[in-house]
Amino acid sequence: MKIIILILSILIIVLINITTTTNALTPTYHGCVTEKAKTFKYCDTSLSYEERLESLISELTLEEKVNLIAPDSALGSTCNDHTHGVERLDVPPYMWLVETNTAAASKCYAENVCATTFNGPIGLGATFNRTVWFQKGQVISTEIRAFNNKNWPRGTGDKDFIGITGYGPNINIARDPRFGRTSELPGEDPYLSGHYAKHMVHGTMETDKNGHPRMLTYLKHFTAYSTETNRGHDTYNISMHDFFDTYLAQYKIAFTEGKPVGAMCSYNAENGHPSCANDFILNKVVREMWKQPDAHITTDCGAVSNMLGAPVHAPSNLYATAWTIGNGTDLEMGTTLWNQTLVEAVKTNVVSVKTVEESIRRGYIHHFRAGRFDPIESVEWSNIDIDVVNSTEHRAIQYDAGLQAVVLLKNEEKLLPLEKGKKIAVVGPMGITHSGLLSDYAGDQQCYNDPNNNCIPTIAQAIEEYNVGGTTMSASGVDVNSTSTSGIADALKLVNDADIVILALGIDKTIEHEGHDRPSIGLPGQQENFANQVLATKKPVVLILNNGGPLAIDDLIEPSKTIVEAFNLGGLGSKPLASLIFGDANKWGKMPYTTYPKNYINEQSMTNYDMAKAPGRTYRYYTGTPLFKFGQGESYTTFDMECKHDGLTKDNGVTLKCHLKNTGDMDGDEVIQVYHTVGEEIRSKANHPIAIKQLVEFERVSVAKGADVDVEISLTNDSFELVNEHGVSVIYPGEHTIMLERGVEGETPVKFTFELSN
Repeated sequence: MKIIILILSILIIVLINITTTTNALTPTYHGCVTEKAKTFKYCDTSLSYEERLESLISELTLEEKVNLIAPDSALGSTCNDHTHGVERLDVPPYMWLVETNTAAASKCYAENVCATTFNGPIGLGATFNRTVWFQKGQVISTEIRAFNNKNWPRGTGDKDFIGITGYGPNINIARDPRFGRTSELPGEDPYLSGHYAKHMVHGTMETDKNGHPRMLTYLKHFTAYSTETNRGHDTYNISMHDFFDTYLAQYKIAFTEGKPVGAMCSYNAENGHPSCANDFILNKVVREMWKQPDAHITTDCGAVSNMLGAPVHAPSNLYATAWTIGNGTDLEMGTTLWNQTLVEAVKTNVVSVKTVEESIRRGYIHHFRAGRFDPIESVEWSNIDIDVVNSTEHRAIQYDAGLQAVVLLKNEEKLLPLEKGKKIAVVGPMGITHSGLLSDYAGDQQCYNDPNNNCIPTIAQAIEEYNVGGTTMSASGVDVNSTSTSGIADALKLVNDADIVILALGIDKTIEHEGHDRPSIGLPGQQENFANQVLATKKPVVLILNNGGPLAIDDLIEPSKTIVEAFNLGGLGSKPLASLIFGDANKWGKMPYTTYPKNYINEQSMTNYDMAKAPGRTYRYYTGTPLFKFGQGESYTTFDMECKHDGLTKDNGVTLKCHLKNTGDMDGDEVIQVYHTVGEEIRSKANHPIAIKQLVEFERVSVAKGADVDVEISLTNDSFELVNEHGVSVIYPGEHTIMLERGVEGETPVKFTFELSN
């Protein structure tokens, strides 16, 4: 009997060990875990990360060095960028590209265990809320680590295992309303976009007790990328003023204050120099001027091969390789020209070994710092389990962000909030769509084993859920973009039978997406025709717009008494929208871009990158009358705001003190927006464009019904700077005005004017 008990005990121990080994997976691509690897200095944790990396580089042959920075199609997708490790040193391979602009790009792990998908970035920009952006970064990076710990792949392929490098946020400026990728951006203002990136990066790169960041974060797409047509072979004339006033300004904030590990360079060229072979923006600006020597730059997919065509016409693959790595790019994505030619380029002295080694340093120093080559138990993030993905906590953050990512543009007859228990007709193509609510780059999979994304609640479904005690009917009426009118009659029957009509119109990824700019900024297909027929019924109508880029609805504004801009609602956003519609919440956002009239595209060439050229671009330079303004947005409640200041100091700027009182009958949020402008004397003497006004600070505040709060806003002297013709920020002597606004109709800004001297 003792022998049997002993045998059983041994079997139990073996089974426990097997189970432990099975569950305690080594995170994907983690190094220094084998006994062989631990014999090399690069795994010696008594040394600094820099010393360990130098030791690794010193061990490498030229071919091995190239393998660390050049993708190999034999390993997997070159766009996702699979690079070799070093087998003889037990350095594991790595896949670099995981998109993180809106969600952690991944395959669903199980039912209800799919990455948390936020509202589209334009909506997140509309929140004007740094906390929302920070929490978004926390959620996405936490889920990245969870997938990494489980050796889980992206939705792009079962061998595309998720690492710890994430690409997002994308913070190009929403420069032109036709741009096909506007849905990926947080807005048109550099200050807003820069702080969006700064706080999202802070959220993604939180460190554990040993200093390991949770994720390695890359910005996209550096820089001046806002045209899809002929991308990769286009070039645009950009002045030094526009570079530093618009196209670099948000990246400066992100790099110097957010501290991402690097960026993906953009397809386009500036002044004849492709972004991925542009020594000025990659080396002179980022690494030298902004003091980010370790900034790691990767190409966009296929950008190296683009060198063979316009605008630079590299004479061979070898020179395409040399021009990219020689001008500041560290890692090729999408093509294998480096893999084919970089060794030869070094051997023929076209590229130096030092250049190759510097690219390795800039990439792998961050991997060392993130703990990829440290003992697993020393990296707290390796304990993150898969149950955090789409967890209750993450959905709560997603939901709260969604409440603030929708803008109430018009509520003329106080139709909103709706009373529950009514007969509601939800009509329009965006009211019944699931996938159509997603922005571009919304993640790889949103629903488990369901490519039709039925797990994403439609607007009609969300309205039905919240319309307790009532009846909710729905019909599309028309398609997003077709000539068919066959569904209009049935939809109008529902409209005529309803107490309230929700008219959901807009555009989806069939209209705006990567590789395709919009030919028009109006509603496509039969949507406007359908809208006019719905409005002609004289039923109470709530017009809801779902879109990434701005929609010109010139002829619908006056007859529509209630207009809501919902942007791209993402994975859960229709539910927060419904909560707002019925008044369960009052946390509306503000417009993150200007909505131009339809004729704007006839007045402004898409390939013009001069921001001030008539009629001007964005609220900072547009001299026309917009349909909806940057910063605009209403609330169900009303506020009174009084502001004062204690005077301008030479070294410390000015402190503004505002008293905000909720004078309505609902709790609500308000966004105080602070703008800077200058007087006519400064404008007349300047040799460069000067913005009509420029956002220099903002603060979102929640105020209970009947309550008041004091808000203190500190402006440094930087807030009074203008960018001159040389791209240098200067403070001009003369009249400067600070304006405080809330973006509500009929508002008179609070103005403070200062006389500044040299």
